[in-house]
Amino acid sequence: MYYFVNEYLLPKNSSVEHSAMQRVKLFNHYRTPAQIVTKAYDRLLHQTLQKFNVPDQHVLNMFDYFQQATAVAPVVRHTEDLHLPVAYAVEVGNNFSRVFNGDDLVENVGFIPGTIGRVFYQEYLDNQGNRLSTDLWDWRGFKSATQYFGQNGKLVMERYYTPAGETVMEQYFVANTAGEPLASRILLENYQGQAERFFQNTTQLFNFFIAELSRLDPETTTLISDRPGTGIQPLLQLDDASRKYVMVPIYHAKTLNDPLHAPIDGFLEPAFDNAPHFNGFITPTAAQAQHLQTRYPKMAVTNIEPVATTPIAQSTLRPWSERGKELLVVGRLAPDRQLDQLIRVVALVKHQQPEIQCDIYGFGDPEYQKTLQNLIGELKLTANVRLLDYQADLADHYDDYRLLVNTDIADGGPMSMLEAQAHGLPVVSYRFDYGPQDYIQDGQDGYLIGAGDQLTMADQIVKLMASPKLWTEFSEAAFKKQHTEHTYLKTWHRWQRLLAI
Repeated sequence: MYYFVNEYLLPKNSSVEHSAMQRVKLFNHYRTPAQIVTKAYDRLLHQTLQKFNVPDQHVLNMFDYFQQATAVAPVVRHTEDLHLPVAYAVEVGNNFSRVFNGDDLVENVGFIPGTIGRVFYQEYLDNQGNRLSTDLWDWRGFKSATQYFGQNGKLVMERYYTPAGETVMEQYFVANTAGEPLASRILLENYQGQAERFFQNTTQLFNFFIAELSRLDPETTTLISDRPGTGIQPLLQLDDASRKYVMVPIYHAKTLNDPLHAPIDGFLEPAFDNAPHFNGFITPTAAQAQHLQTRYPKMAVTNIEPVATTPIAQSTLRPWSERGKELLVVGRLAPDRQLDQLIRVVALVKHQQPEIQCDIYGFGDPEYQKTLQNLIGELKLTANVRLLDYQADLADHYDDYRLLVNTDIADGGPMSMLEAQAHGLPVVSYRFDYGPQDYIQDGQDGYLIGAGDQLTMADQIVKLMASPKLWTEFSEAAFKKQHTEHTYLKTWHRWQRLLAI
């Protein structure tokens, strides 16, 4: 089995999770069993998988595994399915129902967001209105866990169940220095014939879980760490015949523009310091692979792009005339993305093209988003620039746009560049490590701009937007490159060579 080790899959994901979801589909398409392994407890996980068209069997969550809930047919539960005492009165609200015994409020029944009354939690109160415990319901319709609270209202214990209601795990909490609950012990019950196993926290439990996946695999296990902060430590703990790889999805050095000498990112450092323990390291760009190989000559480093496409004979390029929107920006909303500069570039473009439109898709710190919105207002761009939040189905929207623009400081290799090119969007981007030089052929399918050079970026955008003929040449070049060099089959062959599949 091939396992891609990750922290979570959320309704809003980074390129780490998007890359893993594409990869697990690729492996299973070519009849090579693979799963994304997630650590976080998430009662909405299987609802999220539906949004991304990822089959349940392609993902293995640690809590699902120990709760014997890896294959559960969803059942819709409403308040009336909870078998409340007939004497209780239910007052239905939009987000939760209040349950009364006479005049006393005894329960609150919360609903899963975005559903009509689908049970998410069942909160029990004493006659003073204090919370005693809360039953947590999985999206699939079974009681997954119960939380218990002390007299001060703080969490003291969680108990986890199988779908049949059997207790399999308990987690205990103590107050930290700030008085907030801190996990102090996990008890795993009746697993593999042993009555009790103790762990300090979920990290120790996850290490054990990964080791169990390897131990129980009848064939040689291959584990690929996707998110360094989650996946590297459990792989370092493994001392068996499993094969272990590390994806390097981020800029690996702490200092920009010094990838060969600057101190290593703290999450990656344990893996690089123990490179012989791993079978190899995988980067999304050739430039980063070369830098790591130069810095660590004995380390096996391979470059595999995170996006694969259909062959060109099976693909359709949407022409200029059918694209009603103009500039597209995709990515996390954070200061290192320099979106303030991007917005100022749009202001420069507007001087020559007053009707220019730019849509920014992404999520991030709400306070940072406020600063961006304020800048948009200050530059009188409210009719030109839109912050559109995260879109799970963004791939369906690329064909609506004409250009992708990027003003990042650094990146491990932006997926959005490859995705945009696969949809025929030329890319105009600052030069930075890593991505632009690897993905863009300057003057042929996009433009590489000196970091911070807003004037030149605006000029190149105007040049492409003012000439449908030039844009078409760039668009066809980007489209042909992606659908020729990065097809599903060619990408699969790269994985086959690396993993000797």
